[in-house]
Amino acid sequence: MKIAIPSFDNGGLDSDISAHFGGCSHFVIVTLNDGKFSDVNVIENREDGPHSCAGPVKLLKTEEVDLVLLSNIGLRPLEIMQSQGIEVLCGAFGKVKDALEDYLDGALLPIDMKNTCNCNHDH
Repeated sequence: MKIAIPSFDNGGLDSDISAHFGGCSHFVIVTLNDGKFSDVNVIENREDGPHSCAGPVKLLKTEEVDLVLLSNIGLRPLEIMQSQGIEVLCGAFGKVKDALEDYLDGALLPIDMKNTCNCNHDH
């Protein structure tokens, strides 16, 4: 299983999680095999530019990501991700490694469609 976490930089597991999915600068992608993480890969979020709803999802789909751990997300990118078969869990904060530990501990939850971030990209 491949897991992606939006981050502020290319620091891998020590990167801070970006609270803004579409506006993050990087995604840290980690492979989970038999309850252990391996193959940490960092990719730049440059597909279709920042604030694109479909661009980051398309990028993650090409990387064969199965699951995204994040703080929050707008409704449109969430719908696009779900339509592509990518699972989304929310409640990820701190460092990427913290989100992965929280995932293994069952502390992250499916996002509620009513509580997405309502992002406004008119700026």
